[in-house]
Amino acid sequence: MVVDPDFLNQLGNLELIARKRVSNINVGSKRSIRTGRGIEVSDHRQYYPGDDFKAIDWRLYGRTERLYIRRFEEEKDLTTHILVDSSSSMDFSVGGMRKFDYAANLAAGFAFLSVKKYEKFGSAMFTKGIMDIVQPRKGKKHFFRLVELMDKSNQEGETDLRRSIDEYTKMIKSRSFVIVLSDFIEPIESLEHAVFRIAKYSKEAILMQVLDPGEINLKWREDVNFEDMESSKLERTYLSPGFREDYSRKIKDHIYNLQEICRDAGVDFYSVTSDKALFDSFIQVIEGRKVKAL
Repeated sequence: MVVDPDFLNQLGNLELIARKRVSNINVGSKRSIRTGRGIEVSDHRQYYPGDDFKAIDWRLYGRTERLYIRRFEEEKDLTTHILVDSSSSMDFSVGGMRKFDYAANLAAGFAFLSVKKYEKFGSAMFTKGIMDIVQPRKGKKHFFRLVELMDKSNQEGETDLRRSIDEYTKMIKSRSFVIVLSDFIEPIESLEHAVFRIAKYSKEAILMQVLDPGEINLKWREDVNFEDMESSKLERTYLSPGFREDYSRKIKDHIYNLQEICRDAGVDFYSVTSDKALFDSFIQVIEGRKVKAL
């Protein structure tokens, strides 16, 4: 099973964290939440020092002996769209979790929070184009449909984010929150086009890069046969100190350039490695703390 049951169990404890953060990234909804008469009550959250004392639900306090704030909202729902890279390069792993498995778990995390808030989310896998499209819906059955598709997904072929985003954005019909999970290892020009198109068709967006530590800090020594996982081409390389230094500089430059593109487009960017605890990476996004670039 691609999605880790232990990770899903950890997500079950996220309710309070999600409620604290939901008004900012909204896990799929851009809502105007406020107090007042004539506005529908959305839900409750725990009282925190500094909250409006008048918003406390005293009836709920009488039943629970805990302080909760009434949350009111005007419905302005965003639909969450979760796109996961299923190309050959995502099948990579050096002794740990594959990049695809890591990304799939994070995708399940975003979908899980959408289910908790009873909000619509859709999803798709992509390589040179979009595949395994799941139209936006609500509910647990929809969540398990996404998990099933990721379990059955084969990682093969090359990545073309530009083409994939062009295809997917044609299907976006409403205010959207777009999340893309990939290693983003492709020409920066393709990524730039995709990022700005995502920004154009979404109210909010996140790019989450998943890399394996083995491809960042080359663990091999001297002569190595490298195989391009997307083209299957072999290349024998001598890993000299100069080669390592040049490689490290290029990958850092690539990540930095992608960060800058996202910043200019108003898209949030996170970069994580697959050896980091899933829950820790996910929490950093939910709490809105940028993961330090590699």
